[in-house]
Amino acid sequence: MTATISELPQLEVGATARFSKTITAEDVQGFAALSGDFNPLHLDADFARKTTFGRPVVHGMLLGSFVSRMIGMQLPGAGALWMRQSFQWAAPVFVGDTVEITLKVAHKSVGSNTITLEVSAVNQNGKTVMTGDGAVRLLEQEQAYKPGRSLKERVVLISGGTAHAGAAMALRLAREGAAVAVNSSLIYGGDEASAMDLAATILQDGGRAMAVRLDSSDLNSAKAGLDLIRQEFGRPVDVLINNATASFAPRPFMDLSWEIIQDVLDAEIRRVFHCCQAVLPGMMEQKSGCIVNIGSVMTRQVPAPQWAPFVVAKSALQGLTRSLASEFGPQGIRVNMVSLNTGDLDASAGNDRLRKVQAMQTPLRRLAAPEDIAQAVIFLCSEAGSFITGVDLPVAGGFSL
Repeated sequence: MTATISELPQLEVGATARFSKTITAEDVQGFAALSGDFNPLHLDADFARKTTFGRPVVHGMLLGSFVSRMIGMQLPGAGALWMRQSFQWAAPVFVGDTVEITLKVAHKSVGSNTITLEVSAVNQNGKTVMTGDGAVRLLEQEQAYKPGRSLKERVVLISGGTAHAGAAMALRLAREGAAVAVNSSLIYGGDEASAMDLAATILQDGGRAMAVRLDSSDLNSAKAGLDLIRQEFGRPVDVLINNATASFAPRPFMDLSWEIIQDVLDAEIRRVFHCCQAVLPGMMEQKSGCIVNIGSVMTRQVPAPQWAPFVVAKSALQGLTRSLASEFGPQGIRVNMVSLNTGDLDASAGNDRLRKVQAMQTPLRRLAAPEDIAQAVIFLCSEAGSFITGVDLPVAGGFSL
């Protein structure tokens, strides 16, 4: 498959390519024959002598054709499609002039696989003869199906791994052969001893596991934790499960302060944001990876009253999931969400009335068991889900119908 914009280091913003050409009479005549432009200003010396230029002027688009050559052969190179171009000719070029053309990457979009190029050309005297800008897309050849990595080849980080669903995920993933790093998530009220006990259980069963203390509210701490995992298992994390959810007490909207909203956003989004930024470089390095975020079906239906901060945060998480899926899909990285009943989340801990009401409102007449959640997440992380990205999968017994 043709390389993508994200895979070519020469396509970083500021990268340049240059091409130098001395224009000959044969070049001008050949371009006229190809284009059908026999304007005497370009070809008739007697005619041109009577103009202010005093001699034939090289076709402006002959220089443009050199830009096309550079796009197809140098920057980006093979598979490039020239989509848009604007030229301004600042000074005439004559036969015998040596022109140096420079292309510079001004902007790139990984999601659309396009770059914006600035164009400039100078003659042998350093005088600018042409400027411009354009857009180029790098086309991808259709890729045949190939199996993805099995879970036995994966290193998994579970944020909130000691919570009820997180522990079930860790145990199931380890049984499937994955190397599992369990985050004790002290910031969520978890405890380091529980993470160590869970890791010990996996090791006793013959699996691969470690407990890691990682404060994802701080990007540097998240990166440091990732380094420890890489040292332990010999490869970067290529599956991230953002399972941690902060507890939240329902409150009337008029009793809220922005600080409360911000606290919930930090708990639900900031830490996911940092974890994703920490693991994505390793995933891009391998051109493979999977991220699963834990959401809520409240974003799919009429929200429960007094849960505004929580619904706002989970809606933002849904948007982040889709955005990352779009941006990093070309690099082989899948990003999905599993949405649960509010009663299934740790945020509902201690709210027995809410849990009972939601169980009765669910067509299957129960809330999700940890194993239900774990199996859905594992499906999305496995080869069975290798062509699924950007989805929000409700695991709620039909509650969001």
